[in-house]
Amino acid sequence: MNKQLLIGLTLTLGLAGCASKQSEPSMDLADSRWYMTGDFYNIADIKLPAFTLEENENGFKISGTTGCNNFFGQAEWDGKQLNVTQPIGMTRMLCDDMANKIEMEFVQALEKPLVSDGENLRLNNGAMFKRVPKS
Repeated sequence: MNKQLLIGLTLTLGLAGCASKQSEPSMDLADSRWYMTGDFYNIADIKLPAFTLEENENGFKISGTTGCNNFFGQAEWDGKQLNVTQPIGMTRMLCDDMANKIEMEFVQALEKPLVSDGENLRLNNGAMFKRVPKS
């Protein structure tokens, strides 16, 4: 009887452990490129933010465009969230009103982690980034 109970508990705990591991999204971000989908702003005729992640000794180098200006910095990945170390460096070109709005919202949103759903990265303001397929 005790042997059956021990076997039952072992199986239950083992299956519970497998189930919890499957529900945790995790991605390999090494040398990946990302682009913001147009869904958030409902526009298709303007350049949107995009970035590249390159693995280095401190985590990841992040560099890209806000849609108008270029930016660069450092980021850390914990398997679920990408945290961009502040402050980031950025060029300062003059942009039109919509590009300025998108840039300001994007840079502010980078102050909080980008969250993974296992396939995409999402900013805290709701904007989604999709991975550019490797060629």
